[in-house]
Amino acid sequence: MRELGRQAVHLVFGLGIASILLIPIPGLAPKIYATFLIAGLIIAEAILRGHHVPLFSTIVETFERKETIPGKGAAYFVAAALFSSIVYDPQTAFVAVLSLAVLDSTATITGLTLGRHPLVNGRTLEGSAGGFFALAALLLFLLPPLAALIAAATAMLAELLSPVDDNLVIPPVVGAVLTALSWS
Repeated sequence: MRELGRQAVHLVFGLGIASILLIPIPGLAPKIYATFLIAGLIIAEAILRGHHVPLFSTIVETFERKETIPGKGAAYFVAAALFSSIVYDPQTAFVAVLSLAVLDSTATITGLTLGRHPLVNGRTLEGSAGGFFALAALLLFLLPPLAALIAAATAMLAELLSPVDDNLVIPPVVGAVLTALSWS
């Protein structure tokens, strides 16, 4: 049950992080992400040193995996959003970051609740398919149909096959594929 709550937070947090790319002020998103990243690292360091940081300590105690650095996933998410906001055009960056928010959380929730057929890296067929279909359905409102399917498939494969934390990998990979295809 703890993981389902974690993924709900991941989805809400991710949608908020992605929405920063919709602010129509050029160059603002990277500044916001850099600010969030350094503030998050300071907060994580304070928590690691035993300090209570209002709201953040409660979130970490309630939702963070016990075997990890406090806020690691959030820091990786923001770092990937920062990278995407610098490297890709705003629409591509938005789709790339949105892909992480939607696919990762829905794949995990679907996998935990319906997963019966293991694939690799602790992922299930049902989880991967659920993440793919949820993301593809959403992206059909933002991209041409083929681009939406390719972006969703790319995000699913990046999550499924990544040898490192998928929060670092999904946005750069989705952004690179969309840029290479010149669709966004």
